[in-house]
Amino acid sequence: MPHAAPADPPALQLSRWLPYRLFIVAARIARPLQSYYGERFELSQPAWRILATIAERAEASASEIAHACALDAFSVSRGIAQLVQRGYAVRGRARADRRRAAVSITAAGRQVFDDIARLGRAIEDALLAEVDAAQRAVLDTLLQRLDAASAQIEAGGWPALLPQAGR
Repeated sequence: MPHAAPADPPALQLSRWLPYRLFIVAARIARPLQSYYGERFELSQPAWRILATIAERAEASASEIAHACALDAFSVSRGIAQLVQRGYAVRGRARADRRRAAVSITAAGRQVFDDIARLGRAIEDALLAEVDAAQRAVLDTLLQRLDAASAQIEAGGWPALLPQAGR
């Protein structure tokens, strides 16, 4: 079967495509942390993200966790179950609205979070050692803007992008 000639210029060059480049950086810096919490605490990536989310709050609902972690409902449910099973989180009723279910971190969960967070900070420090303070400030601003733009893209979905794609 003959091979198709590459487009000239390619419609999308993966190695230069910003979303892919951001993904590669994130994946590379996440792997050592994933290996650590996976081997040491037998946590999945969703469970770690949920633990980190509930460590920042007194409590959170499953939908709040899903939104904060960019996880689907199934992953949130399994991650919460994993944390509860290990004694790192508890399910209960929200303090402000007793009709609403909420998840909160336990003392054991806080210890695990703090342990993993120290390695996470070391990874972040090693990464940011490559840029100066002014570049960090610019990076922070750019990431905030990209986060806002990505939220708009996600909210509109692919149909909203078709006109920009020439369709």
